[in-house]
Amino acid sequence: MTETKEIEKVVKLALIRIGIKCDLVGFSYLSKAVELVIETPSKLYKLSKLFEEVAKIYDVKNPFRVEANIQNAITLTYNTKGFSAINDLYNMKIIEKGYKPTTAEIINLVAEYYLLGIYKSA
Repeated sequence: MTETKEIEKVVKLALIRIGIKCDLVGFSYLSKAVELVIETPSKLYKLSKLFEEVAKIYDVKNPFRVEANIQNAITLTYNTKGFSAINDLYNMKIIEKGYKPTTAEIINLVAEYYLLGIYKSA
């Protein structure tokens, strides 16, 4: 398996494990955003540029739609399950019960999950 395919697989499985439904448009956008941050971590600090890049990849005219769909996926997950599953992903307490992580935090946590190799011991 190529490294790109492995990154894609690990990222998608991690997002599913933390409770983000894979049938949401925001899931695909979020997955791609995480993959881009894994390749170039500094992209996390310019979210608007990151959303523009994802929009180009998916041929979306307005990058705001990418951000809105990602935010929708995060909000739906928070409202239905919360994000305590991130603690299970990392095997430690990272997210307090009732805390809604930001888009940047979700992207960073999933990217670090891959970059730190935590998925290998899961």
